[in-house]
Amino acid sequence: MSEITVRVHQNKYLPAAAGRGEMHAIVTVAARGLGPAAAHTDASEVIVIDCSSSMSWPPTKIAAARRATAAAVQLLRDGTRFAIVEGTEHARVAFPADGELAVAGPDSRERAVRAAYRLDAVGGTAIASWLERAGELHAAHRVPIRHTLLLTDGKNEHDPPGRLDQVLTDCAERFICDARGIGEDWDQAELRRIAADLHGRADAVRDDSDLEAEFRTLVRSAMAKALAEVRLVIRHRAGSELRFVRQVHPTRADLTGQGAYADGRTWSYRAAAWGDEVREYHVCLAADPAGDPVDQDVELASVQLELTGDAAPPTPEAASVLVRWTKDPPPFLSADPSVAHYDAQAELAEAVAEGCGAYDRGDRETARRLWGRAAELAHATGDRRVLARLARLVRIVDAAAGEVELLDGIQGLDLNSILVINDESRRAPAAEDEPPQGLPAAPPPDAACAVCGRVNPGDAAYCEECDSPLRAEPPA
Repeated sequence: MSEITVRVHQNKYLPAAAGRGEMHAIVTVAARGLGPAAAHTDASEVIVIDCSSSMSWPPTKIAAARRATAAAVQLLRDGTRFAIVEGTEHARVAFPADGELAVAGPDSRERAVRAAYRLDAVGGTAIASWLERAGELHAAHRVPIRHTLLLTDGKNEHDPPGRLDQVLTDCAERFICDARGIGEDWDQAELRRIAADLHGRADAVRDDSDLEAEFRTLVRSAMAKALAEVRLVIRHRAGSELRFVRQVHPTRADLTGQGAYADGRTWSYRAAAWGDEVREYHVCLAADPAGDPVDQDVELASVQLELTGDAAPPTPEAASVLVRWTKDPPPFLSADPSVAHYDAQAELAEAVAEGCGAYDRGDRETARRLWGRAAELAHATGDRRVLARLARLVRIVDAAAGEVELLDGIQGLDLNSILVINDESRRAPAAEDEPPQGLPAAPPPDAACAVCGRVNPGDAAYCEECDSPLRAEPPA
């Protein structure tokens, strides 16, 4: 049975004597059991492959892109509408021949695989044009779940200035895009922006041989989406103010300015394309003790969900953000652990980014110090993925103490690899161990890494030892 829940994690106590203050809460939205429903959900998939001339060197790059595209096509559910776009200084639909979306089935998948192996690396790079074409393809068939997979090895060099800005604005509600960079010359900031504006995730593919597994993972995830959208509706009481709403997991994004203003006290925030997953949001409300009782719970805001799609489970009961005004001393008023965890994750991202900036400026000592702080925070928050990527920049002597030594020979790809995931976050370990209320605990089986052999948690996407994508195949 499919189910979705909403829960609030907070320290509800504020000192009454301090007057108007801020209440911080983490809102957890968890969905389970949507997988079977996804098999009956209409979807469209557009695979966009960079076919610029740089993809021809080394030759393994375009060869890996062909294999990965063919593998992705094979995983499409029957009935899924799909296309392959060849990206150069133009956007050409390489499959199907009529330039529209094909319908996945045994015959169309076979023809698409043949088309994938004919992709050639000759031309320029015009990413905005590629995304615009993907948006046109998706718009022709308004199915509930629309996903684009983008692979590039370069920068957006052949579109007019400002074109990418406009295309991202136009496509923001048309589809979700996951972006991957391969090789050494792509722009991590550009890929992160594409993924953020189009509500997807960006990452690096360090080894050409990893690309097929990465594409398989991304298409499986897209095929598992069942809900077209979930809206987070926050209604606060009179006299209070909604200061901000930020998504903090799986990626960080400030949603404050994206809310739909229903009335003077109600805001609605859209989150597109859901499968079996957990997303978390940091909500901050201004509260005033005037007229409120002391040592009693008072509701500051209610948090409700609005679900869209034929596969939507029953709408859960609203959750409350509370405040209890107290006369207790400050030690009693410490931050909720979930709030503190995401504050530390934000500081971690800042330390990584500032360290990379210092290294680019030639300030090696500042880079070492900042990356040492990043290692300390990654260790404290259990972020093994960031630790693995930091290990390509520094030798980690003592992660808990932030003691590191700068490595020689750091490459641009090493910096891109850690910066491109800098908008992502790991859930608080305690929260990961706690099943959502009303849902059975059903952890997936552990998965062994095909590269180093380490056994990882079943829900891990990357090996905790060597950071390779996990290649576990679904059961037959």
